Amino acid sequence: SPNRKPIRIIHCDGGPAIHYPDGFSVWGLNGVRVNKEIAETPAEKLDCSILLKEQNAEVRREIVRKVGIERVCEKLGAKTIEKGVDHVGQPCKLLLLDMQDGRLRPYIKLLNPSIGTYHVEGVSPECDTLEKAFNFRNGTKEKPIIVT
Repeated sequence: SPNRKPIRIIHCDGGPAIHYPDGFSVWGLNGVRVNKEIAETPAEKLDCSILLKEQNAEVRREIVRKVGIERVCEKLGAKTIEKGVDHVGQPCKLLLLDMQDGRLRPYIKLLNPSIGTYHVEGVSPECDTLEKAFNFRNGTKEKPIIVT
């Protein structure tokens, strides 16, 4: 339609996504506004521990996307508690991650079916099995229904 305007997201890995002549810049990754350090530091040099200080979940997601889930798990000393499969039969793990503040916290490492990449989700500190972690995550002991 002629009245539609294209959707533009701010994104530039390695520099500012928007730079004005007066020097003002905006940094963004995949539509999420991030700081200069996150956008401009090469992935292999970005310190994964910045995740621990970041409050914004979208920014944390972009940090993980940039540096990779495997490197994040390595940096946070991931220890596998249990391996299994999720409700659609995909491999998953219950991990303990070192939050570098004296806490070891459980996380589920899952495949995100909509984008095909692994991610981690925090669960209650009481979760010591995959079953407990999925019950916490889903808010019920009922298995999710797969809609085809």
